[in-house]
Amino acid sequence: MKMAVQPQQNPKDLLRKAEQEAKNGDAEKAIDLFRCSIQEYLKARMPFKALGAAKVARTVLGCHPKAHAMLLRLLLSMGLRGDACKEFAESSAVWRKDDTSLLTGLSMEEFMDILDAMQLVRFKKGACVVKQKDKGEDIFILVSGSLEVIRDGERIALMHPGDVFGELGFFSREGRSATVQAMEKSEITRVPARKLTQLCSRYPGLRKSLETHYEKRILKKAGEDLRLQPLFTLRSDAVTLLNIPKGSTISFDNTAEEVTIIKHGIVEISFDDKGLPVKRFLRPGNVLERFLGTARANTDVEVIKTRIDFTGSGKKVGGT
Repeated sequence: MKMAVQPQQNPKDLLRKAEQEAKNGDAEKAIDLFRCSIQEYLKARMPFKALGAAKVARTVLGCHPKAHAMLLRLLLSMGLRGDACKEFAESSAVWRKDDTSLLTGLSMEEFMDILDAMQLVRFKKGACVVKQKDKGEDIFILVSGSLEVIRDGERIALMHPGDVFGELGFFSREGRSATVQAMEKSEITRVPARKLTQLCSRYPGLRKSLETHYEKRILKKAGEDLRLQPLFTLRSDAVTLLNIPKGSTISFDNTAEEVTIIKHGIVEISFDDKGLPVKRFLRPGNVLERFLGTARANTDVEVIKTRIDFTGSGKKVGGT
């Protein structure tokens, strides 16, 4: 039995439908239609018509990451390297590539793929972006506007364009460590955890950028949890990373200045509470404080060891 042949779609009709969906505010549906229009033009060996459709997409959708990625990819496929480099520079400026820790240093290909993974979300003043203790693994980048970070009812930080958040949830797969709320009309790009995991496997440089940002965030959160500021803080210039195999005991130095923070994995804490044996399980972002008991790696664990800066002479951990 022969399979039914799909009728060829008119690229011009697809383009009109895409423009209409963009006007209706359905950006994701519009993007799909623009892609279909471009593919049909390419099948018909009309590459410059396809290029025109990609430029229409970028114009009618405004600043949309997928529209920028679509145009970049098409320019490269057509061998228009100079135009692609110009578009790469413009896209980098729009999406604050050089001001965003997660994006800085990415190649054109890496940047193109992460733009293609992004979802653009708009929030009104007062809207909740993420809520403390809610499950969530996606990572977010603030594009425009400003956000406040609230933990246990207390504002602990402000965020501005270029700031990245959500990395604790991405690595720990636990509830959000704080509530993030829009202080004004704001635009945010969401990078779904599944797609980001795939990109990190494909691009070691992206994984390294994410790990570096995550490490800084872990140190800052530890400082907030220990209530060290403003009298003293944790030193970012005295950081040691240690890998501890599953089942191994985690030892502590005898100095009061040392702080041990879980970066990856789960640590089992066993101690005696009024004559009763008690166990707790700590996950990434938690500080392993000194206690009369045993800390053991419940999985393969990576910890950060650093020191408290009482004098202010060391480098302090950066902002959110």
